[in-house]
Amino acid sequence: MEQENDFIKREIQKLTMILMKLFDKTSSADVNSFEAVVFETNEKLEEFFGFTLNEIATTENSKLMEKAESFHEVHLEKLIEVVYQIIQKSEEVKMDFDFETKELSKKLLLMIDFANDKSKSFSVERMNMKSQLIKNSNK
Repeated sequence: MEQENDFIKREIQKLTMILMKLFDKTSSADVNSFEAVVFETNEKLEEFFGFTLNEIATTENSKLMEKAESFHEVHLEKLIEVVYQIIQKSEEVKMDFDFETKELSKKLLLMIDFANDKSKSFSVERMNMKSQLIKNSNK
């Protein structure tokens, strides 16, 4: 039983580290490297979560929330941060991808609300992301 718990903890830590690396790569990406970072992010999301950025953007809200329900709280937080960075950078570098930024933003707002409801603690960072996404969607 203890070995099983250790394995689960290691897997949680492993995925957390992968998401943190994706966040770092996304936030430090420039115009020349951003496309590769988005490609890598899509690969990792597909591998560990079973969907890509485009699939997040096009999935029905209820299905997305079903998936989010199964995520570890830390993974949901990190996923939100990574997707938020990609949305912000996409608007900054003005590149076209296989996902619609406005739709992805709407889904991210939904995920932020879900994280707020699920979390036991208030997050100023989530609130800042949410207000920035709302502000950007009104442009």
